[in-house]
Amino acid sequence: MEKNEVLIIESDKDWISFIKGDTVIWLVCMVMIGGSWGGLGLVGVSRRTVMDTDDIIGMIFIVFCIIAESLFLLLYIYRMWLNIGRKLILDKTGILVKLWFYEKKYSWDDFRIRQLRKKLGKYCYDEGLLLAVYKHPPRQNSNCELFTSIRHPFGGGIVINFKMHRPILVHEIANLYINGEMMAAEKEELLSKLKEWGVDFETKRPKNFDIFQDKKGRLQSRRNGTAWILLAAAVWILLLGFIIYPIFIWKNPVLIAIFIPFFIALVPVYVVVTSRKSYRLKMDKKGCIRKFLFLSKRYLWKDLRVKLVVSEESHCGEGVLFIKKKSGNSSSASETFSYASLHPYSSFVANFEVFGKMYGEKDALHEINKELFLKKMKEWGVEVEGLPKEEC
Repeated sequence: MEKNEVLIIESDKDWISFIKGDTVIWLVCMVMIGGSWGGLGLVGVSRRTVMDTDDIIGMIFIVFCIIAESLFLLLYIYRMWLNIGRKLILDKTGILVKLWFYEKKYSWDDFRIRQLRKKLGKYCYDEGLLLAVYKHPPRQNSNCELFTSIRHPFGGGIVINFKMHRPILVHEIANLYINGEMMAAEKEELLSKLKEWGVDFETKRPKNFDIFQDKKGRLQSRRNGTAWILLAAAVWILLLGFIIYPIFIWKNPVLIAIFIPFFIALVPVYVVVTSRKSYRLKMDKKGCIRKFLFLSKRYLWKDLRVKLVVSEESHCGEGVLFIKKKSGNSSSASETFSYASLHPYSSFVANFEVFGKMYGEKDALHEINKELFLKKMKEWGVEVEGLPKEEC
């Protein structure tokens, strides 16, 4: 095949050098953390001449922590190479993906998602093309979809950035910039080739109400990224470990005192992740259900206040605040979108999505279609505060 019939897309050498250095750093961290866990276990066991059941359980826990930490860091390294270190060869039949010693060919029809998006990836390119073989589109930051790397290790999510021709900020604290392009192509050249090859793609969000309704016909918020659920589960396991291991296995007051600050630091992280980031909303004529993994809590409409508020997270600038009613509870100026952050157990929020906007244009968590939401609230007889009189 002639050169002008293909497009080759890969990161510049500066980016490859950067991820090579990062890989070495993370591998060293993995060894050091694993060694620290192993050292703690040996200190606890060395004080006894005979290993009892508690010692065996402790060693199993340490081995589990070392394996979990190693898998997490190896997955991070793998995803870093997946996002930056691949080589893509595009032609009229599809894309050949190369990474290390492996390559895989995808036809254009294999990609169930073909979207023009804004603010792509960790380093937020202004625009780019997202190609994916999985069904559900990712959140604004496509790096949040961890499971797709396992199920579809090379075509789970292919991002082709449009060149910006300017240095890219890599580390804000270190003020580190890389003057090179990462998996990027000239926008006009790429779009022209795709048109020539007859490859179509979405440029705006289509009018699709199905994603906001479940199989039972209930209104639901859009599915959040898998990473939030994984993060919440990981923090929960760590919290459990910080309680069980020093108190019930080591039984050492000094070690308990050392672990207490870590436990205290993780509690607010867990609260934020579970109460603000990881839940999904489902609504019917009876009330609203707030779900997280296998846990759920139902709020009846008679016990909730529903209020339209300004949202900086939503691409249309609007959202809805749900507040649990109290005696004498009335609307106040302090009840803004951030109110839910201060009252995570008595309030929660959703962001409005409006069809016709470009993908990635301020995608937010807990998105729900405004038109469908207001229609259902009116149908179920739920009062919505802040609604203009002409829409009441």
